[in-house]
Amino acid sequence: MSQATQPTDPDLETERQLLEAAVAEARADHRPSVSHDQVRVDMLREIERLKLKTAKH
Repeated sequence: MSQATQPTDPDLETERQLLEAAVAEARADHRPSVSHDQVRVDMLREIERLKLKTAKH
């Protein structure tokens, strides 16, 4: 993002700051990386679990 342009909307500024903080935190995380395929498998498993949970209600 260009430093020359500043958002005028306070919500956009807050969102930008939160995003920058999240990126900095992720870059500082030295845990071993997880493959895209593993993340996908885990997310699909969680989606199915939530589908089953909500179907019971």
